[in-house]
Amino acid sequence: MPTLRSVVRALGALAAVCLAAPGLVLAVPSAQASTAQASTANTQGSARTGAAGSSPLGISITGMSPSYATRDSTVTVTGTIANRTGSSVSSVTLQAQTSSSVFTGRSEMTSFASAGSYPYLLQPAGTPSVTGIIRNGQTLHWSVTFPAGQYYSQFGVFPVQVAAVTPDGAHTAHAQTFLPYWPARDTASQPKKLQVAWIWPLVDAPQQGACQQTLATNDLAGSVASGGRLAALLGAGATWADGDKLTWDIDPALLSDVSVMRQQYSTLGNAACSGRFQQPPSKAAVSWLTQLQSATAGQPGFLTPYANVDVAALSHAGLDGNIRSAYRLGKSVAGQILPNTFGTTGNGTGDGATLKAAWPADGVADAEVVTNLANDGGVSTVVLTSDELPSSTPGFDNALGRTTSGIGTPVSLLLADSGISSLLGSASPRPTPSGQFAFTQEFLAETAMISSEAPNLARSLVIAPPTGWNPSASEASALLRITHDDAPWLRPVTLSSLAAQAAKVPARSLPASQRSRSELRPGYLSNLKTVNAGVGLFTNLLYQPSAAQVSSLQGAVAATVSSAWRGAGSGGGWLAYYRLTNYLQDSEHKVQIIPVTKILLAGNSGETPVSVRNQLGAPVQVEVSASAPAGSQVRVGPLDVLFTVPAGKTYTVKMPVHAASIGTTTVQLQLVTQDGSPLTWTARPLSVEVTRVGRFLLSIIAGALGILVLTSAYRLRRKRRTRAAQHTAAGTEAGTAAGTEAGTEAGIAAGTAANRTADPGGDG
Repeated sequence: MPTLRSVVRALGALAAVCLAAPGLVLAVPSAQASTAQASTANTQGSARTGAAGSSPLGISITGMSPSYATRDSTVTVTGTIANRTGSSVSSVTLQAQTSSSVFTGRSEMTSFASAGSYPYLLQPAGTPSVTGIIRNGQTLHWSVTFPAGQYYSQFGVFPVQVAAVTPDGAHTAHAQTFLPYWPARDTASQPKKLQVAWIWPLVDAPQQGACQQTLATNDLAGSVASGGRLAALLGAGATWADGDKLTWDIDPALLSDVSVMRQQYSTLGNAACSGRFQQPPSKAAVSWLTQLQSATAGQPGFLTPYANVDVAALSHAGLDGNIRSAYRLGKSVAGQILPNTFGTTGNGTGDGATLKAAWPADGVADAEVVTNLANDGGVSTVVLTSDELPSSTPGFDNALGRTTSGIGTPVSLLLADSGISSLLGSASPRPTPSGQFAFTQEFLAETAMISSEAPNLARSLVIAPPTGWNPSASEASALLRITHDDAPWLRPVTLSSLAAQAAKVPARSLPASQRSRSELRPGYLSNLKTVNAGVGLFTNLLYQPSAAQVSSLQGAVAATVSSAWRGAGSGGGWLAYYRLTNYLQDSEHKVQIIPVTKILLAGNSGETPVSVRNQLGAPVQVEVSASAPAGSQVRVGPLDVLFTVPAGKTYTVKMPVHAASIGTTTVQLQLVTQDGSPLTWTARPLSVEVTRVGRFLLSIIAGALGILVLTSAYRLRRKRRTRAAQHTAAGTEAGTAAGTEAGTEAGIAAGTAANRTADPGGDG
């Protein structure tokens, strides 16, 4: 729905036409005292009305008290008027105008906000105010008042316009706003209060890849610091959480990213996790997480899948496994960082989510997406934009709905008002006073308009800002103050209470197929299959990877398909994708077979050493695989042994080689992981040459050894015979000598005995 921001450029010309018409020029006594006060303030116009910057005579409304009127109220409207006519002007008349007829629908409010168009005649309200001299370039403050009870009598939203005109009618301008009216009757007769449930999002673009303690940018440091987006949201939410019964919507990836910043961390860097910029620990991150832990402990809340992945796009691409992984990882991370909200200890529910709810990107989901949310995320409540389904109260806005998932489970549907979501998306982190007033007053009027459409029916309103919502701290607090204190037609309730009510309404079917125009494209998601395979391969390569390593890889995958990359943000998705794929390729390339180009096989079989070098910072487990060409006579292996290579080390294994014929064959050596998947970077050719020279050499050596043995035996025999003959001769000489001296017979006997003694084995 268009908002007041679109008003401005057409107002000057339109106001000139209307106020110059007969009877519409506002004449006042020239002696009337001026109530305007001069100011030299900056004349920047409202971001939502812009009147002060788009007309020579610019007027802006900066406040209205009270913000809603009752019968006894005196309404005071304040603002500024700026002179850019080129010369001084004086006696500019400012007159409030209103109508006793309420807006009959939100479309009439849209027309009034965008062009000042109203189907009924506006009448002057209260006494006009006249300025003094306004010099060129000067800005004055003004105020006008009127009694509410004189114009209003029923619950609803009424138009208020303040017109400015110079005495000669040459310059005119006007600004408009809305004023709800609440009848001052007894409680029993007042309209039924509209149940209102807030979803308070703490979601951001994911920052972590696969490198430990490293963020893609340092944007979060400013966002969680005082004045930053996330600091503003957390501060306002913590202040009003109880009074407004907020339901926190938290992305676990954001929790992980901010947790990294509590210690020294890095930003940027390359695929090798080098070239990074070191950052000191962030005190703002520590403070933000501490405040979050306190504010959400035991409070209503639910988790997005990790990195708020684009569930709709993943469902339509058939990538259900990535949805399951993102939810599983998200619950684990959130349980550790916010244990008293999402953990298994403290006040956490133990199942990873206080409320099993989902708020899909853009609030768009068809039957297939809801089924995957129920099946893969355990979700029982889905928040959709109100444009997705007709109201369960025909003709009037109501947030309650119900459907049945494809797995047969009941799913409560809560319809977030699309007009209010669009309005909230126009918030500014640095609003002007007129811009903030227009923003918050329109929000107040929208809720009153919804309630007044059917004041006697019990109905509900879900307020769901965009996930990247970026209001100022004052705007965020002002909105929550409205739903808690400043709108008597509203009654804050929790999202879970509405989910319970929605479970009782009749079930309806969602469209079988419906896609958001900003959904991640199928062409982009086709790359995710490659990423999934690469992460699976790398995980199998690691030896007993730690939980932190596995979570880091899963988180890096989820970051590539975050819904933050929808539409104009797709560049961040490609950056995350290339960062992860380059990391995987670089890491895999660090596990290599040390090249050996050729081995010489002198016989039928042998062994060759194969060395594997691991340059990663973690141990790996691999197996060497070898393959020979078809029909080859060479057979390598089988090895079939997994071995572990420690971080930064080299490991060597013996690989058997068998050959049936002489020749040269090239075999391919490959490293494979424990599940048999080959590493793409490790293939090495190995030339095996078989010569059979060894068999011929062995024959020669065997013959030579035989001759050597025979020769040695012959020589030994000759030596023994020679030694025996020498002993016989010596005995005979000794016997002859003895016979000469003692007699022939005695000599002969002695000689014979001597011979036998000298040669016992002889013939005698």
